Amino acid sequence: MDIGKAFSYVFEDEQWISKVLLGGVILLIPIVGWIAVSGYMVKVAQNVAQGNPRPLPQWGEFGDHFMRGLYAFVIGLVYLIPVFVLEGLFFCVTGGLAAGARRGEGAAAGLLGVCFVPLIFILSLGLTFVLYAALARYVATNTMSEAFKFKEVIASVRTNFTPWLMLWLVSLLAGFVGGLGLIACGIGVLFTGFYSVCVQGHALGQTVAQQGMMGNPYATQQMPPVNYEPPAM
Repeated sequence: MDIGKAFSYVFEDEQWISKVLLGGVILLIPIVGWIAVSGYMVKVAQNVAQGNPRPLPQWGEFGDHFMRGLYAFVIGLVYLIPVFVLEGLFFCVTGGLAAGARRGEGAAAGLLGVCFVPLIFILSLGLTFVLYAALARYVATNTMSEAFKFKEVIASVRTNFTPWLMLWLVSLLAGFVGGLGLIACGIGVLFTGFYSVCVQGHALGQTVAQQGMMGNPYATQQMPPVNYEPPAM
């Protein structure tokens, strides 16, 4: 993965200032703005995977960005269900034990917390890699149903883990950079946060290409092209 390119390509766009500023403003819109920005990230990834030399999209396609983001949100929601279930179980059980702490069961609640918290963390981390692979299939095909081919998604992570690990590390670094906006009285985080989303989109697009899902200069192997279909539930 070309990590430097993921962080620098934004500034190569002639209209990067207006695009980033508008993206930061859109993040201010509750729920809708966040979903639209997620869809913008998906479009960045698609442009990168297709070899577009200027992958930063225009904001004129707001409706399309929103729908792509909505599909990405649904994909993430489905893949993180096991984490939600485990967290719900944890709070239910510890809540019951906390109520019984007055009867000397506080130690049991603490022991359960020691066991549950690492388990939730490990499960969340593992599903993050699987979710990346699912989103990559959606980016490559523009079809949400492809993201729910669970066996293929899991197999792509198990057989070649390194690209997904690199994508996770770049996402962590991008998130750190995005948090630097807090220095500017918190306002700048809107724009650095949007910038970090763009970085993650480029990294995701590179990973899609490296996995051979689409023909692209970044690709390290070639596979038959995936037929394009409109987004479908």
